[in-house]
Amino acid sequence: MKIKMDTLSILGTKVQGDNPLPVFRDAEPDKPSKGNGTLLPEEEKLLGANTGFRVLPYRMIDKYDRNKKQIELPTAVLENDTLTATFLPGQGGRLWSLKNKWTGKEILYTNPVFQPANLGIRNAWFSGGVEWNCAQYGHVVYSASPVFFTKVRADDGEEFLRMYEFERMKRLFVQIDFHLPDGESAVYAKVSIFNQDDAPQSMYWWSNIAIQATQKLRVFSGTQDVIYLDPDSISDNMNPIRVFGRTKLPMLPTLPGKDSTYPANATYSNEFFFQNPADIEACWSAAIYETGRVFYETSTLPLRYRKMFCWGTHEGGQRWCEYLANKEAGNYVELQAGLAPTQLNSIYIPANTRWTFTQAIGETYAEAFDAAYDEDYAKAQAFIHEQVRRAMPAEHVAALDREFEKKAMLPVTQILSAGSGWGALEKKRGGRIPVSMEFPDETLGEEQKPWLELLQTGVMSETDPSIAPPSWMVDPNFLPLLEQSLKKPGGDHYLARLHLGVMLYELGRRAEGAEQWKISLRMRRSAFALRNLAYDAKLKGEAEAATALMEEAVALEQHRIDKGFSEALMDLLLKTGQYEKAWKFYQTLPKTLRSQDRLTMQAGLATVELPEPDFTLIESIFTRDIACIREGDNTLTDLYAKYHMRRLLMQPGNTMTPAEAEVYVKENCRPPRFIDFRMVVK
Repeated sequence: MKIKMDTLSILGTKVQGDNPLPVFRDAEPDKPSKGNGTLLPEEEKLLGANTGFRVLPYRMIDKYDRNKKQIELPTAVLENDTLTATFLPGQGGRLWSLKNKWTGKEILYTNPVFQPANLGIRNAWFSGGVEWNCAQYGHVVYSASPVFFTKVRADDGEEFLRMYEFERMKRLFVQIDFHLPDGESAVYAKVSIFNQDDAPQSMYWWSNIAIQATQKLRVFSGTQDVIYLDPDSISDNMNPIRVFGRTKLPMLPTLPGKDSTYPANATYSNEFFFQNPADIEACWSAAIYETGRVFYETSTLPLRYRKMFCWGTHEGGQRWCEYLANKEAGNYVELQAGLAPTQLNSIYIPANTRWTFTQAIGETYAEAFDAAYDEDYAKAQAFIHEQVRRAMPAEHVAALDREFEKKAMLPVTQILSAGSGWGALEKKRGGRIPVSMEFPDETLGEEQKPWLELLQTGVMSETDPSIAPPSWMVDPNFLPLLEQSLKKPGGDHYLARLHLGVMLYELGRRAEGAEQWKISLRMRRSAFALRNLAYDAKLKGEAEAATALMEEAVALEQHRIDKGFSEALMDLLLKTGQYEKAWKFYQTLPKTLRSQDRLTMQAGLATVELPEPDFTLIESIFTRDIACIREGDNTLTDLYAKYHMRRLLMQPGNTMTPAEAEVYVKENCRPPRFIDFRMVVK
């Protein structure tokens, strides 16, 4: 086995920074979810719990575009005589490529471009390879950020890669040891999740594996029992309740008359969760291709559940696939592996606990593979199970897991690529750091500086309000330190009160947090405190007060700190129906801001509601390659329909009512594929 650091040269777009505005968690910690009466009691347990949106202490990563050029991305490469595994340390440790050296072909779906898109918890996310999602519901918070990659040398001479990071939201340490022993035809990920605190923590894990989609691709796991998500509950963002049902493959109520084990049969975005029994010998999922090639992954427990996701064959699904890659890349399917029945089932990792398991990813070839396409899914499933176990016996995975366990707590031999400085700050705070991880002081930077100062001196220095704070902190361990600093000489100032307000507000003490922002403003006017109070007023339904506060924030900020302030004002004006004010504000913006994707879309949503819309601007939106489209966001297609309705109703001699115009547009004005990102089309 060999390890080297290298560089990937690829057509792509680099992330240029993050948004300094704090984005506060949902008021309710749970995402509204329910079963349709068919779920088992254990599957209903904690459904939706602790899956509400949250991002703090992290910040949104939204500074990227669609103007691709040749870029260089650092890689960590692990290889033996059979496989070459290429990882991206700067992008969350994604397994980008897994290549069979004998055939020269990729085992995974490997994206030919690097294009961030708005699908992650923090916005920026990219498709392809294997993503290791941990801690919070959604794509992992560091999917577009660096993590630690190190070399570890075992007593037997084996060298392997170790990836790790301190996850600040749930205060978990996440470690993955990547092994590729000589003679093996699969790459192994030995996962360790540490809760070093004295209290349990809600947790989430889903390995997300992308594989190439084809017309005859068929997916399997160790059971026919699945939980499916009713597409009516995800067709738009107006219905927040996610509804789940239980059934048996291959037919699902969501695709009547079609075999759901063929992703090509999905006419819309589709997903289902395999409910493997608790006594299964080893969990697995697999997919067969029309060539007889079988992709597989398998694992030890507790990684028990599996999921299939596909974008679907409709216009929106096809557009998403090419939007995330290019037209030549084709579609992909995700096979995922998790710790809970669905991604909306919460689980808790106990206090002072380490969870661990091993996952293997590889491929094999089946002879006489017509059996995999038997109409009797149980027979096809039994055939694929035999192929997977022939290639990767359960006892072999278990034996390697025991071997990897002996090496999982070995110290780091050499740091190859550094992650964030937050682990080093946690070490300075006196937190319990796993012995298998190293967080050098050299990784401490500007983001950690104010909090390191607070730790070391008991006081945080004040900075100019025209400068954005380098980071936010919501760790409860820092709350008493910040509160105590207010009582010390030089410690009570606008910035300390601003930070205290953010911390209290995010921790659920919203009235106290808002009061701290008011105190901060009395000390010194700052755009951040004004914006935060505007956000609080909006949640309380105080539209007039929210607007006044946000307008003052933008006037004070003067477009110098971040475009996020202008976007926040536009968003507020649109949500409160102040379309004329939104349009006039947009026209006052500097040209550089008026050209930004999100602000231009917001302007289109404003002007289409006015007596005399700017149709030219709206039409320009439908031809531009916009970088900020969110998964499940139907803004462009809704704007397209509204645009055509206004055109019809404003024609001289029009006799249509608005209701008639709406029906006409729905039947006759099909949105172009370029702007169609709908997940489900009714």
